[in-house]
Amino acid sequence: ELSSGRTLKGGGTFSASRCCILEIIAVFIPHYAIASACVIEEVNMAFFRNFKKSFEELKSIRCLTVTALLIGVSVALKFVMIMPSETLKISFAFVGLAAIGMLYGPVVAGLAGVVTDVIGFLVKPTGAFSPIFTLVEVAGAVIYGIFLYGLNPVKLDFSSRSAFFGGLKTNGFQVFRIFMAKFCVNLFCNVFLNTIAMVIMGYFAPEVFWVKITTRIVKNLTMLPIEVFILLLVLYPVMVAYRAAFREKRSA
Repeated sequence: ELSSGRTLKGGGTFSASRCCILEIIAVFIPHYAIASACVIEEVNMAFFRNFKKSFEELKSIRCLTVTALLIGVSVALKFVMIMPSETLKISFAFVGLAAIGMLYGPVVAGLAGVVTDVIGFLVKPTGAFSPIFTLVEVAGAVIYGIFLYGLNPVKLDFSSRSAFFGGLKTNGFQVFRIFMAKFCVNLFCNVFLNTIAMVIMGYFAPEVFWVKITTRIVKNLTMLPIEVFILLLVLYPVMVAYRAAFREKRSA
């Protein structure tokens, strides 16, 4: 009999079934909760371990040498741009910091972001120097390090259309890491942090903030697949060259 006084057909079958279901839920939900908590804890530990491991990379002469080389590449690429239209420009400056993040993690990439921004400003000043824009660059570099550290980059196969997309599908997780790295940089740094920095610096009034945000969202979403493809194209040869160089050094 239900609490309202009505009785279901089949007598106590519903109550028995309901009790059975509740008992099953009571048994399994705690296990799922514990398992989820364990997974979250493991992810958090891995996240902070990567920062610690990246910090320890700074003790290596190899790390400092390769990072300095890639900083030079990144600064040089700041002045290489392709403009398919008046409103869109394709820059390659992010490639150097993404490569540093892949090889040495978020701490090294973040420090490289500081150096890259300062040197880039000294080589070609654009307006007054502001540490706010340096922080935006650092944030982007750290994001690359978080997503790409330890990445085994994808070798693109251009022999046929099926081979190309089949390779992307086979290496789906690596492609996803590259995509998420660029997506987060574009959304968090290019759209929001950069716009906030420009408001603080007085480049435009706060009243037009959301107008600028909307424009930047459209622009960065348009650029996203192109920039992801550039990373897919560049990160694999960077890793191959890195491994070959230091393998030859060890064998010598």
